[in-house]
Amino acid sequence: MTRRKSILELAGPTLAVAVAVGVLDQVLKAAISSYLLEQDGAQAWLIEPVLKLRLVHNSGLVFGMFSGSATPWALTGLVLAAVGALIWVYSKQLQRPTLATRLVFGLTFGGAIGNLIDRFRFGHVVDYMDLGWWPVFNLADAAIDVSIALFVILLLAGRVEQRPNLPAPFTQ
Repeated sequence: MTRRKSILELAGPTLAVAVAVGVLDQVLKAAISSYLLEQDGAQAWLIEPVLKLRLVHNSGLVFGMFSGSATPWALTGLVLAAVGALIWVYSKQLQRPTLATRLVFGLTFGGAIGNLIDRFRFGHVVDYMDLGWWPVFNLADAAIDVSIALFVILLLAGRVEQRPNLPAPFTQ
């Protein structure tokens, strides 16, 4: 007889990662914003010439798309709709997600939460990492991007959902 897992056992890893990413994102944004506001030109090299800290207020969507072309609340609505769709997929379409899948979704949710907090607090997202060849981003953006790449890898490897006859790591 198998025991049915509680919602906390199933959602616990996702929530733990989401909360950790969201909190760390907000702490870094506050600390780096405070530090950069003391710098001339609101920028400073972290690892010269690879990574510069530069304060940017992104009122648009991903990579600054649609900045200034719509009200911040309309964009926030789009982000909330995307998060809602992700929650629907997670809860309705995946019957038995692997631990890896749950952790990957935690990265996605944590990144979304971190940026949504900014939108509600400031009406824009605080970005601060500048590679010079990529749009300025933050930890929340990085968590979302990494989670998408990891999800594609899991999908291609057939490790998104548990399969009873497949013993493998991260399938519990």
